[in-house]
Amino acid sequence: MSETMQHSSFKKVSSTPVDSLNIVIEHYEHIKTGAPHYHIRSEHEEKAFLLAVRTMPHDSTGVAHILEHTALCGSEKFPVRDPFFMMTRRSLNTFMNAMTSSDWTAYPFASQNDKDFLNLLDVYLDAVFFANLDELDFAQEGHRIELADKDDPNSALEYKGVVFNE
Repeated sequence: MSETMQHSSFKKVSSTPVDSLNIVIEHYEHIKTGAPHYHIRSEHEEKAFLLAVRTMPHDSTGVAHILEHTALCGSEKFPVRDPFFMMTRRSLNTFMNAMTSSDWTAYPFASQNDKDFLNLLDVYLDAVFFANLDELDFAQEGHRIELADKDDPNSALEYKGVVFNE
């Protein structure tokens, strides 16, 4: 396995070979923020990345899951309505997703193509750290109450929304 080049914004904490998998797990720490970074070095052609952030719930409203969705509805660098789904059609990715657990949210992707990997990295990082978070996106992605028949003000109320339907 080839050596990994170190970026000046990170300090190397440790390097742990896992011989049974033919990989080396390298632990880095971002110098300014202390954020951990783990790099799994291997000879595999697949390039994978996962950005995970703590999303500790304060209640059971599902706000972390709603934020997972709204973060992917446009960002500072990519102000289009849905760059995530535009990328799935144009990318050579082998995996793209986002997921929310009980106390974390993750944005993983993979590609075998270097240029595609860097494009996806750019979109994902901008989406997570510079999301537009538009109020209309919250209304679409979150949960809301609508009339069952929008033309009949006396019709029953229904819960709707992308996250609600998931």
